[in-house]
Amino acid sequence: MQVYLVQMQSIPGNKEKNLEKARQRVIGASPAPESLILFPEMFATGYIPEQAEELAEDFEKGNGPTAQMLRQLAHETGCFVLGGGMHRTGNGFTNRTCLYSPTKATSEQTYYDKVHPFFPEQKEFIAGKETTLFKTKDIVVATSICFDLRFPELFREARAKGAQAFTVQASWPAVRNEHWETLLRARAIENQAYVIAVNNVSTDGTYIGNSQVIAPDGECIAKADAGKEQVITAEISANIVEKYREKFPLP
Repeated sequence: MQVYLVQMQSIPGNKEKNLEKARQRVIGASPAPESLILFPEMFATGYIPEQAEELAEDFEKGNGPTAQMLRQLAHETGCFVLGGGMHRTGNGFTNRTCLYSPTKATSEQTYYDKVHPFFPEQKEFIAGKETTLFKTKDIVVATSICFDLRFPELFREARAKGAQAFTVQASWPAVRNEHWETLLRARAIENQAYVIAVNNVSTDGTYIGNSQVIAPDGECIAKADAGKEQVITAEISANIVEKYREKFPLP
């Protein structure tokens, strides 16, 4: 299966421009049908804008502009699309990513709420409770968001449930880029699984991207240029995961 990672800059609070840019980036990449397309964390708004209450959406109802764009993009490209943002609940917000299928009229009821909210989120954002797995074509994928990357037990739990690949959708700052690089490889190596990680960029250098796909043996098979808006792609295979695990078995 092909995966496409949309490394982009988000204008804080400007949902309309961010959504149109995201859509154009994908259309310009001409993704193969039945591929998986990923966007960075909170790509439509920027990471926790000041107008959080105004810009949050109810992704369960799916009538907000972000949900509508992602659903339409899945239908237009014939691909699975993974994206989301600030999900409004009765008690506050969750940091949510949703899977949109090319074959259904509405979002699939497959979503993930960030289990480990980052420090700026912890006052208003409610933590998710568990990992989420889904299957696209022949590979089982588990989702995660940014700060989750620092908690290996979350990934081990997903591996025990059958995960063969992990997605990481992030707003990971450049000041901790070495942590980003190291932890992505560690999660791949210790779980013998693909890690598909997409990050955003910014003109002021706060975010530099370094989106990448790591193979089950820890090799980087695709990597975006630092600080550049671009779409990168790689092919992942459940057969490669299982053959590698058979060759070098781990508990």
